[in-house]
Amino acid sequence: MFQQILSYIFLGAGILFGIALLRLIHRDREILRSEQGSFPLIAFFETIIFIIASLGISDYLQNTLLFKYAKLGDDKVLPGTLVACGLVPGAIFGFSLLKSGDAIDPMMMIACGGCVLIGSFVGSRMVGKFDSAKIRKIMQVALIASFVLVIVKTVVSAGAVGTATSLPMGKLILAAALCFATGAINMFGIPMKPTWTAMFLILGLSPIVTLTLVLVVAGLCPLSGGINVIRRGVYHRKQVLCAVTFGSVGALIGTSLAVSIPANILNVVLLGVMLIAIITMFKK
Repeated sequence: MFQQILSYIFLGAGILFGIALLRLIHRDREILRSEQGSFPLIAFFETIIFIIASLGISDYLQNTLLFKYAKLGDDKVLPGTLVACGLVPGAIFGFSLLKSGDAIDPMMMIACGGCVLIGSFVGSRMVGKFDSAKIRKIMQVALIASFVLVIVKTVVSAGAVGTATSLPMGKLILAAALCFATGAINMFGIPMKPTWTAMFLILGLSPIVTLTLVLVVAGLCPLSGGINVIRRGVYHRKQVLCAVTFGSVGALIGTSLAVSIPANILNVVLLGVMLIAIITMFKK
């Protein structure tokens, strides 16, 4: 029941944010017309971005690359653009996977989601007080170690993947503590989806439950900060419009594919996501 309620909360939030964004973009249609970038091209890439993002690959990273290579505008609008682009497709991820995926223990979802939100709040107040470069190096080592652990775990279990949909109390406390810490680290601009993927796979959760938890937890952060982004209005309207419309279509296609992928193949895909993240984190 809780999972169903949460899925409709995601859906409701996505609809409300979508309506608000479309109304504001329509109001600012003169600004929209003057913005750089080809609408058909951006629409195509937003569809692809959120199909790929349904497998746990950061849409922030992909949208940053699109923004930079398409030369859509000044960097000052990039943070707001990334958050606004992820609002509606992120809500669709949460809704679709919670409705179609395996049943997940409500306590685990509340603990992990709540700790990520608290960690994000604490981290946002710590930015500037710590050396983000050193934190990134620590996360590089931790992510490589996690990747190796997942490989070893898969080999030792003769290729069998985790099947759990919940965690015992000891593992749940550990997962919640790590969610808090990684939520804070995320505020330093370090992607956490691959880290969460590794953590949940190592703890024995099934690949589809892992993917669901990762995308739901990741979707909570932009939803919680979306109101401030909309209020400020500092974002690239053309890219956001394409994400709200075509990106949402990509999210629906992507999640329908994700829930139909066999567990062993999805496990390999998630390992591939982690490997891509490791390579990306060693680049600027």
